[in-house]
Amino acid sequence: MPPAIELVGGTVAYNEERRIGPAVRSLLDQELPGGCRWSRVLVVASGCTDRTAEEARKVDPRVEVVVQVERLGKASALLEIFARARGDYLVLLNGDAVAEPGSVAALLRSAQGAALPFAVMARPGPPADRTGGFTESIRLLWEIHHRFHLHIRSVGLAANLSDELLLLPIARLPPLPTGIVNDGGFMGAWLRREGGELRYASDAHVTIEAARRFRDHVTQRRRIRWGLRQVGTVVGIPPTTWQRYALTHPLAAYRLLRDTVRSEPRGARSLMVLGAAEMVALALAWWDRVPPRRDHVRWATLPE
Repeated sequence: MPPAIELVGGTVAYNEERRIGPAVRSLLDQELPGGCRWSRVLVVASGCTDRTAEEARKVDPRVEVVVQVERLGKASALLEIFARARGDYLVLLNGDAVAEPGSVAALLRSAQGAALPFAVMARPGPPADRTGGFTESIRLLWEIHHRFHLHIRSVGLAANLSDELLLLPIARLPPLPTGIVNDGGFMGAWLRREGGELRYASDAHVTIEAARRFRDHVTQRRRIRWGLRQVGTVVGIPPTTWQRYALTHPLAAYRLLRDTVRSEPRGARSLMVLGAAEMVALALAWWDRVPPRRDHVRWATLPE
């Protein structure tokens, strides 16, 4: 019989005592292909002041909790997971996200035949039952995100990854520097520089805790914008975004955006809201270059 495929789960959390249980359970409850099994799930409780560590330990004996007394940023917490991961594949899941049934199997299918180094990202999206004034804009954002990642891989220009649910081969984990704000952006740009593969399992769904308010969304985008610029400086290759792609392929970018907007209810209105938020976030990210610089390394959790 062929040897079993060993999976290691990895989750980074800051004050997620209500969300960490469902997040970890969503990994362990996955129906895995034959010959695959979870060896353990590593949870890094980073500078938590609540019961995140205790709640994680309750989930399953296979959960191993690493407590970082001081918050040093997500990259530092991920390195704790990288150092402890033993097996074939590492499946990273954000501490406020839920891997939908079948998503890990879809990641594994997409990983078949890939040469080292590589990564397989899942398809993030907000909760299907969420309603509210900002919800339509968020749904449009993630639909654009989905279609753009499908397109950018079809033309061979991918250099970015979503980090909400991500599969990595343990034999060749990215050399993630501490202090990196956008870990998905770094891993995507690093893979492109190294000639690796960036795969997208669009049938691997992960539900994320998306922003509910315009202000929270701007805060997120401000951090992401700052982090993308940081990655370009560190790696030498900027992560691929729709905005950057539009500079070199304006017609293709326009058509993708147009078709996506037309597919969503009140898509034009939602696009205007997203555009306004992006302009504010971009301006703030540029302002953050002026000392004293804003601390983007220690991420802020979204309000429930």
